[in-house]
Amino acid sequence: MNELEYYKMMLDGTPCGLCHVALDEKLTILYANQSYYQLYGYTAENAEAQGFTNAKFILPEDDYQSIMDTVQGHIRRKDRYFQLEFRAIHSSGKLMWLLVRCAYDPDRPGSLLCALFDIADRKQMEDQLRMSMQESKIAFQLTDKMMYIYEPASRRLKQPKSAADEFGLPPVMDDVPYSVIRSGAIDEACVNDYVAFYESIIRGEKSGHSVVRKRRRDGSFGWYEAKYTSIFDEYGAVKRAVISCEDITEQREKELSYQKWSNYFKAREGKTFGVYEYNLTKDLYDDTKGDVKPDCLRSQKTYTGTVRYIAENFVYEHDLEKFNKFFERDSLLGRYYHGQTTGVLDYRRKCIDGARVGTDGVDDIGWVGGGGIIWVRAVLLLLADPYSSDVRLFMMTLDIDQEKRTELKVRSRMEHDGMTGLLNRETFIARVSRILKNSTPPKRHALIMLDIDEFKKHNDQYGHPYGDQVIRETARFIKGFLRKTDLCGRMGGDEFMVFLNDISSEEEMIPRIDMFCQILKHPDGENGEITCSLGVVFYPRDGRTFQELYQKADTALYDVKRTGRGNYRIYSPDLKRKGEEEPGAF
Repeated sequence: MNELEYYKMMLDGTPCGLCHVALDEKLTILYANQSYYQLYGYTAENAEAQGFTNAKFILPEDDYQSIMDTVQGHIRRKDRYFQLEFRAIHSSGKLMWLLVRCAYDPDRPGSLLCALFDIADRKQMEDQLRMSMQESKIAFQLTDKMMYIYEPASRRLKQPKSAADEFGLPPVMDDVPYSVIRSGAIDEACVNDYVAFYESIIRGEKSGHSVVRKRRRDGSFGWYEAKYTSIFDEYGAVKRAVISCEDITEQREKELSYQKWSNYFKAREGKTFGVYEYNLTKDLYDDTKGDVKPDCLRSQKTYTGTVRYIAENFVYEHDLEKFNKFFERDSLLGRYYHGQTTGVLDYRRKCIDGARVGTDGVDDIGWVGGGGIIWVRAVLLLLADPYSSDVRLFMMTLDIDQEKRTELKVRSRMEHDGMTGLLNRETFIARVSRILKNSTPPKRHALIMLDIDEFKKHNDQYGHPYGDQVIRETARFIKGFLRKTDLCGRMGGDEFMVFLNDISSEEEMIPRIDMFCQILKHPDGENGEITCSLGVVFYPRDGRTFQELYQKADTALYDVKRTGRGNYRIYSPDLKRKGEEEPGAF
């Protein structure tokens, strides 16, 4: 074997493709080893027969000119060594990726020496990596997450432009975390957590996370959750960390609010009638929170079931309507979605000790004097569940019986006449005005103005104590005549007013008014007879405001006085008002 054959044998055994090509239009092959032909699925023996005598033969037509332009550029610059990646056509017709490393001798300008390597596996890995990065990028975009790269060796942070703009920071920052802290972007209360996050990366931790409050460029604050995964080099040192950051302001505020109020209600467990928590959206009772339910309520697993049971067994009948309206589930959800998150209701509750308690002890001003019924206060708080779209309800019931009784007594003294127990002038006018404002035809009401006939004469003749007694007795007769829905008030001196609420008709009321007039007449021993005069008006016939009705009732009363006393008069437009009587008629 001569020396040439020896070297040829060595080149054929080289595990990469070697070739010597002419720098002509087709890159004619001057020499190629066996590995070169084998890359493309040929042998040195059959390649020429199939036309494989130049590099153009195995290059895609669309790529050929670009490859030639690249090669010619290196030649013009007289680059001795250069490389390029290109696609080639295998004998099977499939495309393959190759890396070619070229050697060019400017002193022998007509050819190139080339070494070729199959890089299909590497290209596949690059494609997979590119796809993975693209998928990650899309995932971050879809989840509103921001991705940062942190290099612990240089303490350099690279962040996306959108994130940098949001906080008024440059996209690349050195000396992180301290430079970010100096910028004022981190809330002071969260500085230690922010530093600890980056220090854990520098120490070589594999992963970690933190939640901090950051100041945005516009001055507002938000909560952000950051998580990192470290990438290590072959020596086990952290090369970089990939950080994902997400704005969790809404969730964090929900968590903090939920925790705050949960702790508030929890602190009162066992000190009230009950502290309970419900999932209002799903209508479920949460038996892991709050007080233990009493035995009678433990079978109730839903909010609506619990409210219904309490209403049927504990709530005083006169407060049942407002109780059901206040606790109605759909109404509470509607209030929450309109921004109303709290509610308070004072109502009367039956104390049940083995038997139902009656309603004895309730007087006409609405407070309870007996021990069977007490005042309680229901406090509601509606909060968003931090981890779902559900609405959660905290419910607490407090014993306010003593303070409510005191409050109602004070209010009663303020609203009632001390001598008669009737409503005083201001309260009577306010309550009647409120009813009239909320009334529309065909609702009908009657307003009666009355006074005691010749009261001044009786008062002067028999003394003030006697006059006070007459006023008290008249008030007692009035109260005996009224229904529970009617109102009566002492307007001052011997003047009273009665409001008959929601009457059936004006005609049907006339016999009742006549009877009322007779009730108010009563003998008074040696002092003769006490009588009253009444002026009567109707809503809406005679007016729709208190002032209109009052003036016409006064006109009707005046007409009774003018024509004989001890009777009643229903207003009509032809009645004369004060100051319009004929001379000498009164």
